[in-house]
Amino acid sequence: MRMVHEITLRGTTTSSSATGYPTQTPTDKQVYADKASVRRAEFYAADANGDTLDIAFIVHADEYDGQTEVVYDGVSYKVIRAYQRGLGRVELNCQRR
Repeated sequence: MRMVHEITLRGTTTSSSATGYPTQTPTDKQVYADKASVRRAEFYAADANGDTLDIAFIVHADEYDGQTEVVYDGVSYKVIRAYQRGLGRVELNCQRR
């Protein structure tokens, strides 16, 4: 796999405001990924829980820090499940928002 698709991993960081209240700031990280189809078992397991999976991305493990959203071709996806796939890779199963 060649990692030719550019995606944005979007997460949030929580910090304190000047008044002491927590504020969440979005953080974006541009990475390269492989685009993949959702596996049949993953698709049906998500369906049993009331979710739908639309697409999967495979990224380098050192680039993924638990982000909850992926943006690809201007479309936002929610990360439903992330798991280690082989040595140094993480598969992100995503649902279109």
